[in-house]
Amino acid sequence: MKVGDVVCLSEYGIARGYNLSITRIDPYQIGVITKKLNEAYNYPYKVHWMNTLPYKKIWAHSRRELKYAGR
Repeated sequence: MKVGDVVCLSEYGIARGYNLSITRIDPYQIGVITKKLNEAYNYPYKVHWMNTLPYKKIWAHSRRELKYAGR
């Protein structure tokens, strides 16, 4: 995955309690990867979600929590 890819949460990502603020509104919403940190980080993908609470639109995720949207 790279910056600019359109993603959504995988089933694992939906099941994680950490993502409750995202899944409460729409578990199948899409987001765009805005930044990719070094793979040494546990959560290297910064994702801007389209339909989340206004105070936090950018979330950090692991690769396992994400999948390409529309696949």
